[in-house]
Amino acid sequence: KGFEFRDEALDGFHIIVGKKAGCSPDRAIVYFPGGGSRRWQLPAKSSMKKYISETDVELWIPLYPLLPDYDLMDETEFTIKVHQKMLERFEAENIVWLGFSGGADVLFQAGRHIVQKYPKLPMPGMMIPVSVSGLLVSDEAKDRMREIDPRDPILHADMFDTMVKYYNPDGTIPQYILGKADEDDYSGFPKIIMYFAGDEVFAGIAPDYEKSFKRCGVKDFTIKIKEGMPHAWPVFTFLKEGRDGEREIIEDIRSYFSGRKKS
Repeated sequence: KGFEFRDEALDGFHIIVGKKAGCSPDRAIVYFPGGGSRRWQLPAKSSMKKYISETDVELWIPLYPLLPDYDLMDETEFTIKVHQKMLERFEAENIVWLGFSGGADVLFQAGRHIVQKYPKLPMPGMMIPVSVSGLLVSDEAKDRMREIDPRDPILHADMFDTMVKYYNPDGTIPQYILGKADEDDYSGFPKIIMYFAGDEVFAGIAPDYEKSFKRCGVKDFTIKIKEGMPHAWPVFTFLKEGRDGEREIIEDIRSYFSGRKKS
């Protein structure tokens, strides 16, 4: 009660859209669910309602194309179409992209795709990638990941070679879609708040992102590494640590929107 949900169709795929009943929000969160592009790890209904009620947004959850029937370029192009559709209703600065794990990669893929192929398309106002990695990593990042590996209960430092073969079997996906934090172009990216768990190997990539953001002139970015947490912990809201992580992200979004006047 008190919420309205609907199904938006786009190119044969679906987008879950929710908002407070009777309201017409002028701001939105796009929630990119994780699942390694093989499934959608959807948020709990209680989480959907929290994001909506505590940030006064319309929540969009795109059910993007999945492997093996589609590839990373398909999911990236679909994300661009979702963004274009949203820009018909929302100012770009009033859109926040939030992604977890594989969903964070989808988010960053789309941003890099805008840089490469859609330079006139406005970026969203803020991006919050949680436990992002890309598929290609520097040798320095690999060394840092191996140091973290014994503490990681979910992921492994040596998983990337296998991942690249799965996600790019014929070698046709360009590097900027696969993602390589130390070399990618983040020119023109908006405000970024990036989260890593201290006990996930992906945290070893964080310094590469920081260097690239500085190289590309990203004006406003924060990288938060939460010690003792596992991969994508804010989605595990059945745990106190997950609820705390979700609460912090909601506060990030509230703070961002509070700095902007309503349209």
